[in-house]
Amino acid sequence: MEGAGRGADLSERLVRAAAVGDLQSAAAAALSLVAQDGEGNVVGVLLGVPSGNVISTVARLPGHEQHALLSMLKDAKIKAVAVREDARGRGIGAGLLNRWVQVYWQLDHVLLFGGFETPRALGPYYTRQGFTVLRPGQTIDVGTLLTGVPIDLGSGPGETFFYRWSGRIR
Repeated sequence: MEGAGRGADLSERLVRAAAVGDLQSAAAAALSLVAQDGEGNVVGVLLGVPSGNVISTVARLPGHEQHALLSMLKDAKIKAVAVREDARGRGIGAGLLNRWVQVYWQLDHVLLFGGFETPRALGPYYTRQGFTVLRPGQTIDVGTLLTGVPIDLGSGPGETFFYRWSGRIR
């Protein structure tokens, strides 16, 4: 898998952008993981990003600008994960997810999450990967930990939310 060793670069970009007050650029920092077969063909990809929803919600709280930076350094979202159809069932998606979790835990993130379209029924898959899958409409509070103010995080209509706290935080 390529791109997996770039975690330190990711944190560095976030900190540099946030240090000059450019939270929008910092929020755009992404971690891309690519799985290739023996011939070098791409068979799977995963894109992880800071959570724009958390960042923007926290940044709007009066006096909590630093907490917006902290959220970028403490939580991450799976924006997309895909495995080529003819390569499915070989553990490629699980490998990408495991590496993504490993990179972000090494960066001291405490919350990893994502969502999927409810009709795709991927709940059992994400549960096997160590994530907690919520029922549609359920949320988790991510704000109290960061700001002392409750901020609910979950998926919109027609989506299912999944998350995983690090072993250090519950």
